[in-house]
Amino acid sequence: MQAGTSFFDSNAPTIVIRSLFDKYDKSGSGTLDSTELNDLLQKDLGFKKDQANVYSMLLDKDGDQSISFEEFLAWLRSGERFEFIQDQKQFQTLCKAVELFKTYDTDNNNTLSQDELKLLLDSLGYKTVDVKRFFEYLDEHKNGKISFWELMKWLNWVTVK
Repeated sequence: MQAGTSFFDSNAPTIVIRSLFDKYDKSGSGTLDSTELNDLLQKDLGFKKDQANVYSMLLDKDGDQSISFEEFLAWLRSGERFEFIQDQKQFQTLCKAVELFKTYDTDNNNTLSQDELKLLLDSLGYKTVDVKRFFEYLDEHKNGKISFWELMKWLNWVTVK
């Protein structure tokens, strides 16, 4: 995993990081879809497949199934330094959270609708929660869907920023 650590240096020029990003933006859209992001994480940053899958879900904070350059740059400059995959206990917790999330993401769009959230909350024992109000509370991006990142902030199984 050491291959990509130089990109995390706060002195790494933005143009170098942009070059890395553009290398994987095959469509030229200015964003990386999950396949492109997973390729970048595995090929240039040295992630294993399961690690890349977890991080691609975490980095997609708004659940739009793409990562902008600004989101990617902010993560690289955040000082996070692979924290979640270097701590095996945290990584296993994240894997369980991904499995839980995917179980209730029945339309496989990497977000939860209000109905999907209700099923997830019921499974966790929150049967009396006002789902509509709770959904609005969790939906920080106010886009009508709950991303994995938004759910993780609430679950607080690991600290996400």
